[in-house]
Amino acid sequence: MRTALTRFLSCSVLCLATAGCDVNVFESVASKNSDAYWLEEARIQIDQESFGDALEALNHVGSDSNELRLIRSAARLGQSGLSLWSVLLTAIDGTSYSKTDTTSGTDQVFNSISSAVVGTGETKTSRLEALSSAVEDLLAAPDASAARVRNMSCFLAGVMALPTVEDTNSAVQSTISSLNSIAATTNTSNPSASCPDTTNLTSSLALISSAQARFGLILKATESCTFLDTSSGSSSLNAIEIALKKFSAQADKGCSSTPSCSANDAACKALGLNCVYEALNADGATSKASDGTVSSCELVQNCLDPTQCF
Repeated sequence: MRTALTRFLSCSVLCLATAGCDVNVFESVASKNSDAYWLEEARIQIDQESFGDALEALNHVGSDSNELRLIRSAARLGQSGLSLWSVLLTAIDGTSYSKTDTTSGTDQVFNSISSAVVGTGETKTSRLEALSSAVEDLLAAPDASAARVRNMSCFLAGVMALPTVEDTNSAVQSTISSLNSIAATTNTSNPSASCPDTTNLTSSLALISSAQARFGLILKATESCTFLDTSSGSSSLNAIEIALKKFSAQADKGCSSTPSCSANDAACKALGLNCVYEALNADGATSKASDGTVSSCELVQNCLDPTQCF
């Protein structure tokens, strides 16, 4: 059972994230069936840990607003079992962020977040989906530049970062294995050579696509974030900033149909096959160097040495 403190922090985060709370937090001051009524009802349900009922209440809200999206994000996270209220309170209630002392302030919060926070297996999948949905929702808010919305979306993207790094690294390793298998049975010196069975490659690229989409969301949410800023020197970056900066610097380099490969790099040579290149670009994404986004093709080609990206 969650403690009263957890419920209090949950309420506190909602107060900070939305318009603020009166002394009697859940006193209904709105006429029934108005948007204000249903927003208040959703807050009450979240306080009671009835997250499904909170989402149902929000379905009755007719007008889009930052408040709606913030409360909906909180309900989705709660429904996934992600208990981050105290961490959220620390992050979004701050007005100054340490960039030189990583032992205190918001940097310490991010240094303390590990991939373990989202769990494993189905729990991890559920929580990452909730985080992704919440960030997407907040980025599309009517006033996404508002401090509370921007800080919340940035923070949640930061929570996703390290587990996404792990998942992307695993997907790249799987893809490299598939490429090596193709190279072992195909004349890679002939770009037009027919690929053998690409079932394993297709499965690996599905993992790449999922990881790439999540990374794209993270990069978008953190591009103008105060407390996740990768532009500083490495000595003043927190753990998540380091991971994002390393990934972006290496992966965002475009994707060539004729990659330059060392003599013994079979996986790289397989990337020169037309059939493989087409599979990498099946999503139609643009692969342009230093454009702030990373396509699946860029992710695979530029991270063939995973230690350079992760």
